[in-house]
Amino acid sequence: MVDRSVEAFCGLYCGACPVYLKREGDWIVRHVLKEHALSMETLHCEGCRTDMLSPSCQHCVVRDCAKQKGLDSCSQCAEMPCEGIAGFGSGRSHGCEVIGNLTFLRDNGSKAWLASQAAQWQCPMCGRVGSWYETTCSQCGTALPAGYDPPES
Repeated sequence: MVDRSVEAFCGLYCGACPVYLKREGDWIVRHVLKEHALSMETLHCEGCRTDMLSPSCQHCVVRDCAKQKGLDSCSQCAEMPCEGIAGFGSGRSHGCEVIGNLTFLRDNGSKAWLASQAAQWQCPMCGRVGSWYETTCSQCGTALPAGYDPPES
């Protein structure tokens, strides 16, 4: 059985989310902690398909829409890519992947998508999982195969 908790309904890979990974120095984590008046000890997320979500994802209209339609993910929706997905994908650098990810999910299934995402975000040298806004592995210094430069502060 494949653990799909890191497969977000919208096509993001929660396994590379800095909140899911609890990457304390990441700008997204700092933003979430400040916005929701949390500490690292109280910040917890187990992925989109669980009930333990990042505060930023607890009221996600894309997730709610897919669940209300009884869809396994937005990849199954006849309206994909809808306005919600297109808009979501334009908000942050990591969001630009959602339409391509959903297309891959639709065409290849969860097992293949999860395997490709795990490989995409893993450091080829030491195996550490990188997050959305890491371009270099903080453990060994190797350039990561995926990742975006953080936005200007």
